[in-house]
Amino acid sequence: MLHTFLIIMETNSITASANQLNITQSAVSHSLDKLREIFQDPLFIRSGRGITPTPRATEVANELRPLLKQIEALTTPSHFNPAEAELKWVVAANDFQRDLLLPAFYQRVSTQVADFSLHIEPSEIPTVESLRDGDFDLILSPMAPDAPDVMQKRLFVSGGSCFYDANVREAPSSEADYKNARYISLTFMAGKNGKGDIHPVVTAVDHNVKVRVSNFAGLAEFLKGSDLLAVVPSLMKNSQLKGFASVPFPYQAENLSMYMLWHQRNQLDAAHTWLRQQLIETNKLLGLPEMVS
Repeated sequence: MLHTFLIIMETNSITASANQLNITQSAVSHSLDKLREIFQDPLFIRSGRGITPTPRATEVANELRPLLKQIEALTTPSHFNPAEAELKWVVAANDFQRDLLLPAFYQRVSTQVADFSLHIEPSEIPTVESLRDGDFDLILSPMAPDAPDVMQKRLFVSGGSCFYDANVREAPSSEADYKNARYISLTFMAGKNGKGDIHPVVTAVDHNVKVRVSNFAGLAEFLKGSDLLAVVPSLMKNSQLKGFASVPFPYQAENLSMYMLWHQRNQLDAAHTWLRQQLIETNKLLGLPEMVS
């Protein structure tokens, strides 16, 4: 209705306004009648073959034009030009996903934008509140909170492998080898054998953990020079356990899926959307599998 009013101001004609708006003359007249009631003013008076705005109509139009431009700007998707962007992202990620994915992600983004700052904090167990409160722009985690306002996308999946120091021991090749071995594991994995029926070897692995460390980065120094085994995601061969020998762990109960999580308020944000896509493209560039074959 207000847009119709401004068109009438421009054309000084009910007929021309109807043609420009692609509506009937009666519809334009109906809108004008409502506006006259609202503003308690005739707004337009006949002048020759057209109409002329009253002083009140001119006053309203001068106030209305900038307001409608502001509303239009709010409803128009913001333009995002990476080359001019100065971006700062706070990402929560533990050392496995951090080292596997984020260095290449930083390099990819920083070469396309004017300035990029990446702040990484440990994710631990992600909470809905940390995203709702804006503590993090994104979380990388194998655990996705069940909340309607938290968006998620799986980036990659990793099966399990058994890592060892080939200078000290041979690869386990039998059920007995796995049952009798000593293991190093992570604190947060204590007692987590997967779902459903648990194979006796998986139970034996859990019982034979002799060293537990708080993060993935702590595995390598304990594996080096020892006969310990580490049953961890296979993709660690690309990061913290690069250089160690490994064999697929045949008794793994379930694969590890890695998700990126973000709050719904950022779903349509142009910069946030672009950065998420860069993370997806980085994942593809590194050849990280979305499914386990």
